[in-house]
Amino acid sequence: MKLEHVTLNGNYFTAGSKRFIPIGVHLVPAKTGLNWLVDWDEKDIEKDFVKMSELGINMVRFDLFWAWVEPRPGSYNPKVFTQMAFLISLAHKYGIYLNPTFFIGGEVGEAYWDVPWRNGRHPHSDSDMLRFQTEHVAEFGRRYKGESAIIAWDLNDEPPFWVVRNITTDAMAINWTRLLTWSLRRVDPDHLICVGTDVSEIGRGPFRPDTIKEEVDFFSSHPYPIYNASLFPDPMLSERGSYAAAFQTLLSMGAGRPLMLQEFGASSAQYSPQNIALYDRVTMYSGLAAGSNSFVPWCYTDAAPELYKQVPYLRGPHETQFGITTWDRKDRPSGVETKEFSDIVSQMNFEGVEPALGEGAIIVPWEWAKPFGDFSKLGLTGPNIIPFVSVQEEGGSNHDQFESDYRSGEDNNWLMGAMISSFILARRAGAKVELPREYSDWQKYSFVLLPSPLTSTEKNVVHVHTSFWEQAREYVSKGGVLYASVCADTAIPDMGDLFGATLADHSTVSDVELTLTADFGGLSKGTTFCYTT
Repeated sequence: MKLEHVTLNGNYFTAGSKRFIPIGVHLVPAKTGLNWLVDWDEKDIEKDFVKMSELGINMVRFDLFWAWVEPRPGSYNPKVFTQMAFLISLAHKYGIYLNPTFFIGGEVGEAYWDVPWRNGRHPHSDSDMLRFQTEHVAEFGRRYKGESAIIAWDLNDEPPFWVVRNITTDAMAINWTRLLTWSLRRVDPDHLICVGTDVSEIGRGPFRPDTIKEEVDFFSSHPYPIYNASLFPDPMLSERGSYAAAFQTLLSMGAGRPLMLQEFGASSAQYSPQNIALYDRVTMYSGLAAGSNSFVPWCYTDAAPELYKQVPYLRGPHETQFGITTWDRKDRPSGVETKEFSDIVSQMNFEGVEPALGEGAIIVPWEWAKPFGDFSKLGLTGPNIIPFVSVQEEGGSNHDQFESDYRSGEDNNWLMGAMISSFILARRAGAKVELPREYSDWQKYSFVLLPSPLTSTEKNVVHVHTSFWEQAREYVSKGGVLYASVCADTAIPDMGDLFGATLADHSTVSDVELTLTADFGGLSKGTTFCYTT
């Protein structure tokens, strides 16, 4: 068979003239592991393609290790292109699209596979490293322009967590993505482009959707609530955990691009295979309902026992058993779920369909979404005799430290925790909510939720701008419903005029008692709720 060229049509992928849902896996062969390009075994790889086809897989994501592809700056390994030719032939033969991932240096746990000639240079900011990378992607673009087996180029897998994990800024992420997509598109304008951005959308990483949205064709998310105890402290099969994929999908899509659920799953070294299968099922269906357009569980196969003796598996026991198949190609329960999901979505007609619009909105504050140093919404126009400089903006003292703190610190967890809880409560009430940005057209929704800390004042990244409340007043006057939760840090100008209630003081409490003073819904006057903080 000959695979048809893939494009994006609205929210969904289209092959030829028919929309479809890519169901993929990440390929790390069982016996050769991350060394598979070096220990190349064509017969074994083809057996993997046969098995993937049997599981209903129609897309495979795989790594192009930088040092293997480019052993010296500007010098490319000819074996790589022979290997690509073989993978392309298998793609057409078995009907499985390819999603190659560039510049892999970190993959599987804490593994870092460096480039021997990097010499400590930052790949997201050093001028020479940027030039080498733009030429690297262009080499592939020139060679494979028009190759229909490639569904999309992935610029990098989880780029903030490579060898420069805590020192990549928003500006670096934007510039890096912009340069690489420009270099690719000038020689290969037809292939789609994404970046495998891990959980940057909830962790406020530098490669979050809002910073790269102008450069990529679709976003990706890697929902792993089991590894994010600060936001998902419950068991894997808890109700809260079941909303992780849907929340991350809608948070990303609120920036204006479709989303691929690019990695999810768990290790049977830590969880029962049956529970993993149930988790994968709810992840795929909740993601589909929220608008995700493709699904790529991590990963295709468990590692073979002989790999346990070498890194990264030696130092990461849980990484040995993430497969939807065992190392000898037997179905795990999650593989069965993947096959059933693939069978069902292959029968669905997505023509003329787009994700349903939400009824309500949880506002994503501008300061969270914007790149650091962006003054475009700060109300300063024209020349200023006395320049405004914030310690939290570009040019302010300790700027890099502020940026790092806001990405990974308590402020972001406070905001994300409140938004996830509000999202779940809205869904429990039967209402679909979306996550539009503060300066978008959020007034089109019939109700708006502003959980604390969106109403707060001290931590700039987590609250709406003061000017928001003027729009809120207009929104409510036209019939919109606005819910705002408050805390001791809340500051809402003219709160009494808008809500009919004001703050008089703040007080530290350990116990809270709420008593209804009138009938409300199905609750009677006098009903009391008691909470211990």
